[in-house]
Amino acid sequence: MNILHINDKITISGGVEVYIKQLLELSPKHGIKAFWLGINTSNGFFNLKSFLTKTDNKYKLSFNELFKYLTEFISNNKIEIIHVHSLSSPKLIELCLKLAPVVRSMHEPRMICPGQGKFLRKSEQICKKPYGLHCFYHAYKEGCCNRHPKRLLKAYNNVNFETKIASVKYAAIFVMSDYILDEALKVGYNKNKLLLNPYFTPTVSKEVIIDCINDKLKSIVYIGRLSRTKGVHYAIKSVVKLLKQGYKVQFDVVGAGHDENYFKSLVPQQYSSQFIFHGWQDREATDLILRKAYVVLFPSIYPEAFGISGIEAMMRAKPVVGFNVGGVSTWLKNQETGFLVEQKNYVEMANRVARLIDDVALYRRLATNSRDIALIKFSEERHMIKLSNVYSNILHSQDS
Repeated sequence: MNILHINDKITISGGVEVYIKQLLELSPKHGIKAFWLGINTSNGFFNLKSFLTKTDNKYKLSFNELFKYLTEFISNNKIEIIHVHSLSSPKLIELCLKLAPVVRSMHEPRMICPGQGKFLRKSEQICKKPYGLHCFYHAYKEGCCNRHPKRLLKAYNNVNFETKIASVKYAAIFVMSDYILDEALKVGYNKNKLLLNPYFTPTVSKEVIIDCINDKLKSIVYIGRLSRTKGVHYAIKSVVKLLKQGYKVQFDVVGAGHDENYFKSLVPQQYSSQFIFHGWQDREATDLILRKAYVVLFPSIYPEAFGISGIEAMMRAKPVVGFNVGGVSTWLKNQETGFLVEQKNYVEMANRVARLIDDVALYRRLATNSRDIALIKFSEERHMIKLSNVYSNILHSQDS
């Protein structure tokens, strides 16, 4: 099978790009020859990058030039299926639908929410309404979407296009959590086209796992973007509460973002040495910090579509304490792999971490469960088998 992956980034700058990169690495083992193009728009032109060659990069293409390039690329490489990831260009998606069967991955709510997050930013509340005309009101009241009239209308029309036109034409739509599946059904997506295939995490050998039970200073870890939607301010409050109660803990914050200085300002001066902001770290450095963690916090207050850092923690036998939002409950099972806590309840988050420190038997049970479940439910093999089976079924249906 020859599969072309397309998304809207021309650099590897986020979780979606890392995921596609991993798919390309795993594909040959499953009889798939995979290609990857990044295509985005700028001032009415298209920029294109091939992630498999250094020379096949093109900038400021007209739509006709892009059409010619894609037509030739698909013909020359015998592409059988186009797999579209994060993309918000009806014109480009329509083009893909004309060239080959299209599979879509719903990595985030951009296909069902003009603000792409199902989150009311000013009030820090999860939006529970299906998209509609109320989105225009909330864009101004809550800042949940770009408020420039043209951009707001464009975002709304993109969702309209996905739900009413493109979703009918896609051969299949992958979702990563029950939350996204349910939200897609609310706005009218065809249940038969929605396929649940949770993310995976690369397997880590048991030998490299670090047992931190006897550490005198226990590391509590957060990994992710430093923005308020990620709830880092609530995590900081939880750790401060633990420190005030006399627990010997250190909060290791891995990541970067526009709210970094704000979060640093929340740390009380007397506890400044217990809060370490590592900034952005490469994969190797991040893995070492994660392996040395005692507990991982997942404090997002907006409805995460999934939460890959959670299953990375589980693979390393680290219990997670997180807010019960969005798709987090797909992998974080209360009292099985950690604790699910009510959104924003930082006091209960601190209490759950304290319990894991005080109750060693409970900690060991959750740590063991976390790794076992990661190996069974969130393995590379399981994800790729589901993916390749769907590809094969689409091709077989085309032949019949």
